Amino acid sequence: MRMFVEAVLEQSTLDEVWSVGRRMAADPEFPDTSVRWVKRESLHLTLRFLGDIEPERLPDVTGALAELAGWGRFEVTLAAPGTFGGRRPRVIKIGFVEDDGFHRLRRLRSHLDGALAEIGVETEPGTFRPHLTLGRVRRQATREELAAIRAAVAAAPPLHRTTSIERVALVESTLLSDGPRYRRVAFAEL
Repeated sequence: MRMFVEAVLEQSTLDEVWSVGRRMAADPEFPDTSVRWVKRESLHLTLRFLGDIEPERLPDVTGALAELAGWGRFEVTLAAPGTFGGRRPRVIKIGFVEDDGFHRLRRLRSHLDGALAEIGVETEPGTFRPHLTLGRVRRQATREELAAIRAAVAAAPPLHRTTSIERVALVESTLLSDGPRYRRVAFAEL
């Protein structure tokens, strides 16, 4: 089972984030065919990607998730749209303002990493960069299209919306030809 842990955001926040991508795609100057946009129902904040988890290990993983229960609810603030990938953007995303909520989110991730390490789940390499993926830039995008994407993202206004994180979910991800399908299989209330 391919799985990840999601920090669950308010639906109205996800709607607003998704509308940012829709506005970009609707702009006649934006090279919309160069981006595979995330479907609204697939928009989420990954706290930790787990990869393939054997079904018999599911109770251990849900137990590690349960260790987050009572950790404490908190708020994060959405930032301006941005990209990953520098001059050749690969991902269009919405990040978070690096405030107290951002640091609490990173501490929550660290706490989850510790709980998962206790059951033998390897630590995910790299720095945790919380974000919401709006779209993935196609490899075939031309220099002109990449420049137009960078310009559109740079011109997009910041959201500055504060939203609460009150629970986390263990999510099963099934890859299908028309995109991934997600199913939440367990929750922990913060």
